[in-house]
Amino acid sequence: MQHASCEHNKKFTLELLNYLVYNHFMTEQQKRLVRIVLQAIESFNLCEDYLISHDLSERCICSKFAQYLDREIQSSEFVGYKTDIEYNRGCAGNEYALKRMDDGKLMVADLIVHKRGYDANYGFDNLICIEMKKCSKESKLRSDLERLKKMTTNDYGFCYKIGLMLVANACDGKLEIYKKFYNEHC
Repeated sequence: MQHASCEHNKKFTLELLNYLVYNHFMTEQQKRLVRIVLQAIESFNLCEDYLISHDLSERCICSKFAQYLDREIQSSEFVGYKTDIEYNRGCAGNEYALKRMDDGKLMVADLIVHKRGYDANYGFDNLICIEMKKCSKESKLRSDLERLKKMTTNDYGFCYKIGLMLVANACDGKLEIYKKFYNEHC
């Protein structure tokens, strides 16, 4: 059951934000994007712990989190960007092409924030890619972590500004950032 004061209970300490966000290699834009995700996580955790503590599916948790993230995106400087789940189009300058790696494997993240389509002057405008798991065992995360790493480089044409591995921690019913990736060349 959602709490009536979920939206009003966002409590962030400056120390926590600085600890989680600070990385002298990140751009100011990347730091703002991480803060937006942290705000969405905090709101989600205040209102949706039931989903994690009752072991609902990863897709269920991810789709509900997408709503919180989209709300934060739309109330930020990034208004107009879209939050999509398992969006699988846009590669090599073709907005209809499936996202694939050089070896032909599909490249689809659980959740992305981007501008849909391809702009002839600017290319693809990709902000955030997120992978989500219900378990933090490294062996289960390995392929998702590798995907995020590739999606946050310019080598493959995806050029996401940040990539985040989120883990739904069943012990405390909370969604958490497990690992961050950022594009050093954006």
